[in-house]
Amino acid sequence: MGCFLKDRDRVQLSYWLEKDCHFKLLYKISRDGGTAQTFHNLCDNKGPTVTIFYNTDNNVYGGYTSLCWDSSNKWYKDESSFLFQLYCNRIWIPNMFTTNEVSLRKTQTNVLANSAYGPTFEDLPSSIIKIEKNLHQYNMSTTNLFSGRFYNTGSEDMKSITNGHNNVTDLEVYMVEDSIIQPWRDSPGWDSQTLEGLKDFIRSFQPKADLNVPEVNILLVGQVGAGKSSVVNTINSIWKREISTRSWAGSSDHSITTSFTKYRISDPSTEEYLKFRLCDMRGLEDTMDIKSEDIVHLLDGHLPNKYKFNPAAPATKDTPGFIKDPTMKDRIHTVVFVIDSSNVEVMPDGIVKKLKDIKEMLIDRDVPLLVFVTKIDKVCRFVDKFVEEVFFSETVRTTLDKVAEIIAIPRCHIFPVKNYEKEGSLQTSIGILALKALKQALLFAEDFLENQS
Repeated sequence: MGCFLKDRDRVQLSYWLEKDCHFKLLYKISRDGGTAQTFHNLCDNKGPTVTIFYNTDNNVYGGYTSLCWDSSNKWYKDESSFLFQLYCNRIWIPNMFTTNEVSLRKTQTNVLANSAYGPTFEDLPSSIIKIEKNLHQYNMSTTNLFSGRFYNTGSEDMKSITNGHNNVTDLEVYMVEDSIIQPWRDSPGWDSQTLEGLKDFIRSFQPKADLNVPEVNILLVGQVGAGKSSVVNTINSIWKREISTRSWAGSSDHSITTSFTKYRISDPSTEEYLKFRLCDMRGLEDTMDIKSEDIVHLLDGHLPNKYKFNPAAPATKDTPGFIKDPTMKDRIHTVVFVIDSSNVEVMPDGIVKKLKDIKEMLIDRDVPLLVFVTKIDKVCRFVDKFVEEVFFSETVRTTLDKVAEIIAIPRCHIFPVKNYEKEGSLQTSIGILALKALKQALLFAEDFLENQS
C-alpha cells in the first residue's frame, strides 16, 4: 500500500472534522528521518494536525489533535482529539475513536508535546528521541496501543486495528487547514429565482431556422453505471416537478441501456416539447461493447431512434431503419461525456482509451464536447448534505481537474452534477446544477450549427 493520503481518506477525515479540509504534508519519517527534533522543527506551532501510521500489515491508523505540537514537555488535554482507523489488512474500514469522557477527567490529559518524543497520543504512542529504520520498517512503541483507556475503541483493540504491533513503513503528519474560502467557480444563486431563470432560457431556446433543425441532439456517452440514464431522469423530473423515470437506471454488470434512444422533454407550462433531445446509448464497457463503427454511424445521423446495439456486429446499410442519407437534423450536435466522480481514479484504461477515441471522432466532425461529472455526493460528504457547497469543495475541484487532465479539455467544459437517486422530492440546488450543465450543452450545440451554416 503506497503511503500518502488517498482522496477518499481526505474526504473521510474531512467528514469526521465536519468541514471540508486541505491536508498539507509537514513531516514524513521515510523522507525526513526519525528524530524527534526533526519532527518538532517541521511540525511545531502549525495548528491542528493529523498523524498517519502505515503499518507493515497494510493497516493504516492515526490520530487528530486540534492543538499545536510544541516542545514544552507537557501533556495537554484535547477533548476534540480523536484516533481513527482507515484500513485493516488493506481493506478500507474507516472507524473514528473519540475521547473517553469517563477516563478523560478534568485533571487528565491525552496529547503529549515533548521535545524528546515524536507525535504521541494516549493510546497511540510513536517514538522517543530517535528511531532508526530496521530493514524496511520503523518499530514504534506499543505502550497502551489502542488500549481504550482514553479513546473509545469499543470492541476494537490493538490486535484488531494493528494486528498486535506498531511496526510501520512510514509515518506522516499533515497540517489541517480549512479548504479554500472563495469558490473555485462562480456560484449561481441557489434559489428558486435562479432555477426559473434557467428554465426560461431553456424553454425559449430555438435552433436557427435556416438549417431546418427543429431540435438539437445531445448525445450522452459514458461507462456503464456512470449515470447517463439518471441524467435523463433528473432533467425530466425538473420539468415534471416530480421525481420521475423515463429511462432505466441502476447498477448492473452490463449496460442496462441497450438501444439508442432519443428522449424528448415536455414543458407542462406550454404543453410543448423543448427544442432538444437527450440521446442515450449503450454504456461503454470492456466486454459486450458498442462497436466504433456504430458510434460513427450514430454521430453522422445514420442510426434510427430505438436502434438496438449489437456488441457482435455494427449496423450496415441493410439494417432496418438505417438512414442512408442523413440531414443535419439527424446528426448529433453536441456530445456529453458522463463520468462517475467516484470512479475517476480507477477508471479502466480501456474505457479511457474509448473516450479518447470518441473525442477524436468529434474533433474530425467539429462536434463540441462537454463532460458532466456525476455522483459528486459520493466523493464529498458535505456536498451530499449541502449541494450548494459544491464550488467550495476542494475534493470536487480536484476531481474535475483530474477529469480535465484525462480527457484533455478545458475545465470550463466540465460540470459537476448530482442526479436524483435517493431523494424523494425535488431540490432546488440539484435542479440548478443540472440545468446549468444542460444550458451549456445547448449553447455548444448552437455553436456547432452556426459553424455548419
